[in-house]
Amino acid sequence: MTNEWNVPTKDEKKTKNVRLWISGILAFVGLVIISTQVIPLTGSFFDGLIERVRTELQMKPVPDSYKQYIEEQFAYYDPGKSYFANLAEQIGDIEIASQYSYDPKSGSQKEIKVDTEYKKDMSISISSIGIKDIKISSNVESSDEKIYNAYLKYGVAHFRGTPLPGDGGNSFIYGHSAVDSFFRNHKNLPETIFSRLNSIDIGQDVLITKEKETLKYVVRSKKIVAPDDFSILITQNNKETYDMLALGYRNKKVGCCSRERNIV
Repeated sequence: MTNEWNVPTKDEKKTKNVRLWISGILAFVGLVIISTQVIPLTGSFFDGLIERVRTELQMKPVPDSYKQYIEEQFAYYDPGKSYFANLAEQIGDIEIASQYSYDPKSGSQKEIKVDTEYKKDMSISISSIGIKDIKISSNVESSDEKIYNAYLKYGVAHFRGTPLPGDGGNSFIYGHSAVDSFFRNHKNLPETIFSRLNSIDIGQDVLITKEKETLKYVVRSKKIVAPDDFSILITQNNKETYDMLALGYRNKKVGCCSRERNIV
């Protein structure tokens, strides 16, 4: 636009429109920036407020008397807290040594041996239920839950104070079991491998390797262990036997397994 002197002048209307567009764009950008910050912060504030209210509305902690009740119930199902402690006391009252049991290797009677100093690892295989070469820790101090749990992370354990497999009498081997929902996703976990004992049948073979010797046992009976059942300390029918115990909500003992013969 020009005037009578042909000097260019501003188009005020056009300038005004440009300013309005720029202001609108800047305002829109500002709103976007604010919304991306304010909305999350506001949501976080209300989430925290709701969580605080929920915490305040929660019930008070479980009374100590109820906790003790729960622990006692757990002790009933976990031999490590009651059964093992009682078993350790019973071992001191029963004279295992100087007794005799039949040795299938020599075909004669031999004196039962209790070697509490033996520390070499053994292994157990039960092919019928998918247990293969699982480590057996020898002479585990089983009256202390922290000690035996450390060993059970890598396999199963031999109860210290009972004869070792191959030494006559009745050995005691135990391991953890797990609830079905966990075991389905961890079927080969050494720590809970004895969950498989639920599927074992009478007459199936159990192989224990001790150093270079393989001992064959046959399952003869199955039962749920009662808190006062200390039969694992007693030699069964003058034979060399051993018991397997799966620690869990229901402690299933598979025992006893009698020794048939050595496998060379």
